[in-house]
Amino acid sequence: MAGRNAARLDLTQIIARFPGDGALIRRLILKDETFRGICEEYMLARASLSWFEALPNGANRMEVADFRALIPSLEVEIEQFLRKSRQSL
Repeated sequence: MAGRNAARLDLTQIIARFPGDGALIRRLILKDETFRGICEEYMLARASLSWFEALPNGANRMEVADFRALIPSLEVEIEQFLRKSRQSL
């Protein structure tokens, strides 16, 4: 069941952020629920940031600052997960 949901994820932004780890990201998305959850949260945060920034008053929205702070912390989590996974290969 998880593989089916994972196969539908658009990993473009994550792979663009971590281009050397595309194959590892795809593998982890399919087999590790924790990693998949972090990636889903990252993609949702990126989409939400774009949505709030596009609003007429986007520059003044508190949510923009919140998502701009959240995204780098999720990137750190993804990088740590990738680093740990690379070491165990």
